Amino acid sequence: MDTSHSRAARAPKDREATKRRLIAAVGRVLARQGFRAVGVNTVAREAGVDKVLIYRYFDGLPGLVAAFSREGDFWPDVDELAGGDRQAFLALSFTERMVAASRNYLRAIRSRPLTQEILSWRFLEHNELTEALDTTRAEVGQDFLELVATGVALPPVDLTAFRALIGAAIHHLVVRELHEPNFAGLPLDNPASWDRLEAMIGRIIRGALGPE
Repeated sequence: MDTSHSRAARAPKDREATKRRLIAAVGRVLARQGFRAVGVNTVAREAGVDKVLIYRYFDGLPGLVAAFSREGDFWPDVDELAGGDRQAFLALSFTERMVAASRNYLRAIRSRPLTQEILSWRFLEHNELTEALDTTRAEVGQDFLELVATGVALPPVDLTAFRALIGAAIHHLVVRELHEPNFAGLPLDNPASWDRLEAMIGRIIRGALGPE
């Protein structure tokens, strides 16, 4: 019996399975211990594989972390930010696109406990691993910004500063939810508080960008 052919056919599947184990291991270590604990030995041990595979499959730890941020459902993708229907999203005015996108982003981050934990650590750490995560987030953000700007005139405001403020507010709120039941008089463990926050973000966006 020729077993060499069987081994060759199995190899790609084994490779993909090992890559998935390593990507999942990164998420578990990050959530449990934060960025300081993410090392080649720790991740390999968590995945139950030889550390040499991190270099073979990902060219090192930063490449593995980047793969985690792209493939591990860490950030919402463009379709999720658009509400799952690009055609309906593009039928909105620019202002309403921004309202919808901010709402969808807030909900997406809140539905990802691991992302919330990692964002919490991200406020404390800056290294080549956090840069890998930030790069992926920036790539998704750029793709989404191109969609938001499709077929409409942009308002005469500093959109970079505007997006920074809205994004910072969302990140701060979802991280505070992890650690405090109340913030600024709002019970963050109450869904009604998040309805109020979504409504206020919408009012801020419409006030800054105008109705059209």
